[in-house]
Amino acid sequence: MVAQRLEEAIILATYHSAKQSLFLFDYDGTLTPIVENPAAAILSDEALRSIQTLASDTRNAVWIISGRNQSFLEQLFGHLTEIGLVAEHGSFLRSPGSGDWEDLTAKVDMSWQEEVVQVFQRYTDLTPGSRIEKKRAAVCWHFRQASQDYATLQAAQCKKDLESTIARNHPLEFINGKCVLEARLRFINKGQIAQRLVDEIRAASGKPPDFVLCFGDDVTDEDMFRALRDSDLPKNTLYSVTIGESQKITDADWILSDPTEVVATIMMLNESDEYIRGKETRQNGDSKRNSRVLPVPRSFLLGSGP
Repeated sequence: MVAQRLEEAIILATYHSAKQSLFLFDYDGTLTPIVENPAAAILSDEALRSIQTLASDTRNAVWIISGRNQSFLEQLFGHLTEIGLVAEHGSFLRSPGSGDWEDLTAKVDMSWQEEVVQVFQRYTDLTPGSRIEKKRAAVCWHFRQASQDYATLQAAQCKKDLESTIARNHPLEFINGKCVLEARLRFINKGQIAQRLVDEIRAASGKPPDFVLCFGDDVTDEDMFRALRDSDLPKNTLYSVTIGESQKITDADWILSDPTEVVATIMMLNESDEYIRGKETRQNGDSKRNSRVLPVPRSFLLGSGP
């Protein structure tokens, strides 16, 4: 389906009335633009501060759910203990307040990976600029730096080869992402992580979160959108948001155009929340002489830059 554009009025009232909110963020293409060199996709200081502010509110559970490995996420977010981290699309999880990673694939047979690597290697040899990345529960064939027309045709043929051979003996699926073909286990994905996080909040508080905001841009993020859509969360508390062109086909209900709008959304929620809290304090007669009540800055409205 085609998603509708997310506007501020759609989420503000629900967010401010929520007692427990869950935020799920993909990383590449969602919090930062897609770049030719993945190592250069580093979150801005402004964006990092905004996410930290969001996570510092005890009503909010904030998670980064990425295809990146543990080392990368630790380097960027390791010092922010309030934020939960998920690496390799659901293979590893670090809960808020914990310095330890849980390996969710520790007991899973990974012998299929070498078979996939052999197939990928054949296509790598035929496609200059492509490369193989082996993860804990996936193997990726990247071709962002190859000739795109040729590499795209090669990826389509490679997928057919995998589906007709290795997939017959292993519970695998093959995902065409942005300049990448990924072979992964069907039961390790972002969707099962999203459902787990909802269930954990339900178990801890006796009810599910009453505001869920989920952002992603790629095929692997569609797993989150579908899992949340198919859950028992009330539809008026769930906001799944894809990032990209307005006519893209997605299982998300809402859309923003690029990562700058995602960051602007976070900043808008932070600033408007401070405004609402200050207003409530003033109305209760408890405000101090030097308390600072901020209006919602118009530069943070969705659709404008951060």
